[in-house]
Amino acid sequence: MRFLHKKTPPRGLRNGAVLTVATLAAGPALGAIEACDRVTHISHGGVADHVDMGAGKVMWTEWWSPEGVYKTVWLADCRTGIALDLRTHEERITERYVRDKTELVRAKITRQAEASPAFFTIDRVAGLIRRDGRDLHIQQYAEEFCACDAAYPNLQGDKTPYEVPS
Repeated sequence: MRFLHKKTPPRGLRNGAVLTVATLAAGPALGAIEACDRVTHISHGGVADHVDMGAGKVMWTEWWSPEGVYKTVWLADCRTGIALDLRTHEERITERYVRDKTELVRAKITRQAEASPAFFTIDRVAGLIRRDGRDLHIQQYAEEFCACDAAYPNLQGDKTPYEVPS
């Protein structure tokens, strides 16, 4: 089992459940970013809707649905390994409710990428979408993301290469 990325579990998950997105299906060896879409926890969670945003950046949505529901939108800079994640929907995970703004956030990121590619940065996007969700995080990852390997294989740099699960 190879992990797509490692992250601390979402705050407030009941019973201390730990969520780590694992890749369990064939990855980008097929040559298309869509090959990164997968169910990572049988019928309960996964990653989907991977998009090459241009300028070395990729976007996808992480989802979870047993006993509670959440969606998190991710935007990663494949060159640096810096990624932004924002909880855009949440029900029955914590005591709060986050109305589903996943499509709104994805549309804002897409418009930003198309409108000003030269100024399309993680920090600018964070400022644009911060109020559309909860728990915005920006951090640098040492491992290459599946979508980066598929869309920008030459931007791996010093990051641990993404490996297609066997």
